[in-house]
Amino acid sequence: MKETTRQKLIDAAFEEIYSYGYQGSALADILKKAGVHKGSMYHYFGNKKEMSLIAIQEKISARNFAKYNKILELNSGYLEELIKSIKDTTQRDFKRGCPIANIVQEMSNLDEDFNNTMKSIYEEFRRYVRNILDLAIETKEMKTCDTKKMALFITSTLEGAILSAKASGNAQDYIDTIEVLESYLRKFIND
Repeated sequence: MKETTRQKLIDAAFEEIYSYGYQGSALADILKKAGVHKGSMYHYFGNKKEMSLIAIQEKISARNFAKYNKILELNSGYLEELIKSIKDTTQRDFKRGCPIANIVQEMSNLDEDFNNTMKSIYEEFRRYVRNILDLAIETKEMKTCDTKKMALFITSTLEGAILSAKASGNAQDYIDTIEVLESYLRKFIND
């Protein structure tokens, strides 16, 4: 499938923001990476901010969908697949960290549009995890618990583990944290 100009801009904007932050990403670099002129950007987006917010929303939503929706489509093994996904270090970038957390930390207290977008993305992330837990309980794979609180705990632990690995430069920090999380989650598996 041929990549559209809009998609090239979305991809380039997201990569620049993920690597350098919103404030550190230059429109000229985004356009150069996308291989398009400024006029093409204005055909699709009103300005850098609008393009950035759309890029962040679309790219992170697509990542979450790819990662978690496949678990929701299973007929069983929901908690096991969630644990497997969480443990998969190939899905993480410990050098750049988590794009969600990075943007929240940089922009949420500076700009209401960024704050609202990131709140929406976090809610979506937690909702995926909660829906997986709900299915695990529904299929009797997991003991009953407050899945809203458990989803918050899991997502918060994941974000903290990624941040710890980024800060230390050592992926083992993530692995060690997830090992403890896995041990905790396994206590909820029905025997």
